[in-house]
Amino acid sequence: MTKRFILLLLLGLGLAGPLRAQPAADPPPDPACPRGDRELPRGPDWHCYGRLNKDYSFAFVYPKAVERVPELDFLVRTEAAVAEAWIAEQVLEAQLAGREHDPMSYQAAWEIDAVLPEIAAASGTISYYTGGAHGGIEYKTILLDRRRGRTIALADLFAPGTFDHGLFGQRGSGMRAVQAAFCRALAGAVRERRGDPAAAVECPAVEAQPVTLVCGALGRVEAFRTLLNPYIAGSWAEGPYEVEFPVDALMMASMKRRFRPAFGVGGESRPRVPARPCR
Repeated sequence: MTKRFILLLLLGLGLAGPLRAQPAADPPPDPACPRGDRELPRGPDWHCYGRLNKDYSFAFVYPKAVERVPELDFLVRTEAAVAEAWIAEQVLEAQLAGREHDPMSYQAAWEIDAVLPEIAAASGTISYYTGGAHGGIEYKTILLDRRRGRTIALADLFAPGTFDHGLFGQRGSGMRAVQAAFCRALAGAVRERRGDPAAAVECPAVEAQPVTLVCGALGRVEAFRTLLNPYIAGSWAEGPYEVEFPVDALMMASMKRRFRPAFGVGGESRPRVPARPCR
């Protein structure tokens, strides 16, 4: 059922086909793009693709600047189609099961985090309600290898290197450095929120979390931002976590050559020549 919904919505939005085959295009206009419980960006610099009917409200907001990177624009608009297919399917499943339900909802706000010649990154903050005691919160991210025109995982930034077989399975030296930096940052954030500097923190595998990029002052990516959905690092009441940790020399040494120009170690004073904006 999900695949059928997605295909119909992709065709309706003009998104079906290979990643490079479709030019960037605005989503269907909806001047009454609905907003849910939380504020979504509005204004001339933002697209809002929305729908409001008796069964659900849907709002998907993202910056118009994404059109400057056609492949990223395609991926974000595809996310909109997939998201509406998902909420529509939740309604259908409830109806087929004969369950009474309040109107469902889905709101997403996406942002561009970094755009360089080698790589681009975007992240979305999502809230939804499909019934029950409370709604859901979710993060998603996109990393795009611009030279090859395809999405990549965090581990794809790094050369294989020397592997180990530790708690998180087989991992190259670059990902070991990322995992260590992530765990230090997460432990600090959890202990601060709990008000307990000695709290035990169980650190998950960083590659299983949504990860995006943070631009530095010198026009390079100087940090990673990891967005942890509820229950990953604590209880529902504790909420989601957003953790930043810097790119360091160990990560840079293990990075694939084609990505290195986009990254830099934070605090470097050497100016970039030629200068270029990170986004």
